[in-house]
Amino acid sequence: MRKQFLIVCFLLFYLSNVFANEKNILEIAEGSARSWLELTDTGKYRESWERASTLFKTKTAEAEWVQTITANRASRGVVTARYIATASSAKSLPGLPDGEYIVLQFYTTFEAKGLALETITLAKSSGDAWMVSQYTIK
Repeated sequence: MRKQFLIVCFLLFYLSNVFANEKNILEIAEGSARSWLELTDTGKYRESWERASTLFKTKTAEAEWVQTITANRASRGVVTARYIATASSAKSLPGLPDGEYIVLQFYTTFEAKGLALETITLAKSSGDAWMVSQYTIK
């Protein structure tokens, strides 16, 4: 009976650490996403490109990014609210090499166009940093 008790205690301790680590990773990734989104919210599109991952930069040239995001965001107006809708992790995603990814979706309201769904894919880079590797808005 004592052995079973110790096993149960060990499992509870292990699982609590796993969930704590996942929560911490999510908080870090969400913080990175929100910092990056703040750059786009304030029209700092070149800086948002510079702070994106190498994957992002490889797929999208700086001039192309600035032109696309300027056209997309200008018509929407100022962000009035942003709430996280979903969060998931993946090792493999279409169009990206295998790695560690977190996909966050935000419900975002804009002054001129109302509600939009922003999807941000973050890739784990060296030093355990999470950097934006994809961004879409619908």
